[in-house]
Amino acid sequence: MQIGSLREFKQQQLMKVEKRKKEDERIRKGVSQMHSMIQSSCMETLDEECKKEEKRNVRMTEAENASGEKDGRSGREKKTDGKTEMEKMMSMGLRNASRIMEG
Repeated sequence: MQIGSLREFKQQQLMKVEKRKKEDERIRKGVSQMHSMIQSSCMETLDEECKKEEKRNVRMTEAENASGEKDGRSGREKKTDGKTEMEKMMSMGLRNASRIMEG
């Protein structure tokens, strides 16, 4: 009678271990999907910002040409480039996401 209950106990423990493995696998899959979604979102935002920056550059170039400004340093060189900022933010997000996946 004791041997039977020992076998049942061992079987229950093995079932628990198997459930935990499956749950861990689902969690890792979810984290991976979330990472992909974040990366996709970052890329969409970066594309939008690049398009806005291109439009700004075209307008500023047209304005400079209209005003006859020939100075080598324009106002936009002093400002932080939107694309550069978005790339920095994206790389930080990807680093944080990879840390989450490792942990």
